[in-house]
Amino acid sequence: MKLKPLTALKNITGQRIFVRCDFDVPVKNGRITDDSRLKSCLPTVQYLLKNKARIILAGHLGRPEGQIVPELSLLPIKKQLEKLLGHKVIFVTQMENYLGSAAKEATRNMRAGEIIMLENLRFSEREELNCRRFGRDLASLAKYYINEAFAVSHRAAASVSAIREYLPGYAGLHLSEEIAKLSAAQKPSHPLALIIGGAKIETKLPVIKKFIGLADYILVGGGVANDFFKAIGYEVGQSLVDEEYIKDASSILERVTQAKTKLILPVDVKVAAGRKIAVKESHNVSSKEMILDIGPKTIKFYEELIKKSKMIIWNGPMGKFEDPKFSRGTKLTAQTLLKSQAKILVGGGETGELFKSKVKRPASPNASQGGQKSKLRKNLFVSVGGGAMLEFLAGKKLPGLE
Repeated sequence: MKLKPLTALKNITGQRIFVRCDFDVPVKNGRITDDSRLKSCLPTVQYLLKNKARIILAGHLGRPEGQIVPELSLLPIKKQLEKLLGHKVIFVTQMENYLGSAAKEATRNMRAGEIIMLENLRFSEREELNCRRFGRDLASLAKYYINEAFAVSHRAAASVSAIREYLPGYAGLHLSEEIAKLSAAQKPSHPLALIIGGAKIETKLPVIKKFIGLADYILVGGGVANDFFKAIGYEVGQSLVDEEYIKDASSILERVTQAKTKLILPVDVKVAAGRKIAVKESHNVSSKEMILDIGPKTIKFYEELIKKSKMIIWNGPMGKFEDPKFSRGTKLTAQTLLKSQAKILVGGGETGELFKSKVKRPASPNASQGGQKSKLRKNLFVSVGGGAMLEFLAGKKLPGLE
């Protein structure tokens, strides 16, 4: 059964609402370095507060693998959420294989308009096992379930999948927006450019296959390009390659010869061998070199195609983006997109980092009104999900949405 929108849920005053949020944010020394995922859940929480619901928030942080790891406690998330909301959040620390009595007692005694946050769900191994009993215990805390965690909706977890066997499910406000924006890619404006980069070709192949015949251009970069280079017989030296998927890359290259879609590989690349960095033609890489970015000719060529496009979908950096010496391809591609008037959908992770200051986000009730504001882009949507976005675009069924 598909999720209904939150706005279809009526008469929620005083009702207990379980909201599965995306709390998996970067935390360093107990401090959150990027709270954009927290901000994406604010509209839903504020909507529930306005309607005086009893709100139970849950989520995970990192991969504790069923162990209680103090460094992965949701306490920093709870504190930041209080600042963003301007509202007290009651934190329940007890978490066992099955839901502890502390959580049940706290939710039983909560008043309308109160917010309770549960500790990291992955402290129980039963969360990632999609344990029905754990899902039932979570469901026992509330009357309704809301999914506001698009980034984990492609995972069959107890708080995403099993819980919905016991509660009627609804889509949070941001999750509904994710679905609407990504669904638009199925009936795109043309020309459509799909830009694919990053390292994990196995997660990108289904999307590439889905968009053959749908996209006008598929522009490839990052580690994904290396697999295609290897498939056509180019030397890739010490570059990142996934040998397991070379046959898939060859199959795709054969398919595009019979389709209107043009799959375009970098014509030049930036390589490194020890401390030596050079720009080489893609077919002229030596066995000792490693491909780490797209080259200037490719950047210019991709820029020309992006300018022609009326819709652009981008997932994955064009090179080793975290190293300034090899970030030029990714940064200039992002700058070209920001100059475009096309509809733009950008995947999460490193690619999304480049656009976060340009996307409209709900402000904290206590936020200062002063200072310079970034120019917000109505034609730009940055998904909070990386893997979930790819699987959705590839047409796969996501356990958290179906």
